[in-house]
Amino acid sequence: MADKFLVIDGSSLIHRAFFALPPLTTRKGQHTGAVYGFLRMFHKLLQDVKPRWVAAAFDKSRKTFRTNLYADYKGQRKPTPPELKEQFPLCMEVLQSMGIAALEMDDYEADDIIGTFAKKADPGVEVYIVTGDRDELQLIDDRTRVMYTKKGISDIKLYDKASFAEDYEGLVPLQLIDLKGLMGDTSDNIPCREWGPRRR
Repeated sequence: MADKFLVIDGSSLIHRAFFALPPLTTRKGQHTGAVYGFLRMFHKLLQDVKPRWVAAAFDKSRKTFRTNLYADYKGQRKPTPPELKEQFPLCMEVLQSMGIAALEMDDYEADDIIGTFAKKADPGVEVYIVTGDRDELQLIDDRTRVMYTKKGISDIKLYDKASFAEDYEGLVPLQLIDLKGLMGDTSDNIPCREWGPRRR
């Protein structure tokens, strides 16, 4: 049996935990509900996947190399609630205290870190990516699977090449890049590509 590498989209999961669970605070007023929900899901994933290695990736800022190329990238998104924003460093601190690599980088998204992990892992390692972002489906290959969080923090669909082709009518994962390039992506505020002459 191949060793498994569990790669978690920390930003995605903590967002989901924040909106799925009621707010919790410490006696000093520190908000902890999202961290609690994240850790509940994290421990369940450890039990289900039984990975040898684990890492989590987080968005450091809304400003990335993509916003330098396209200023309106994700421009429609509302600001992160302060009650959630204060929990990101706490979540990373808890993971690091458990010996889990929790990473973020200037000018890059968590997606970029996750993609690097998936492509740089040793060939004999099975990679399991946990995220609520469909963009990560393009990383699926013979050894990489995506555990897509469909709703809240408990409803997860496991995607491999076969289930991707079933949901996307015969496409292969890399074609998701072309599909989104043509259709646009409302979640990232990327418009649909226009074809042919414009009507007057």
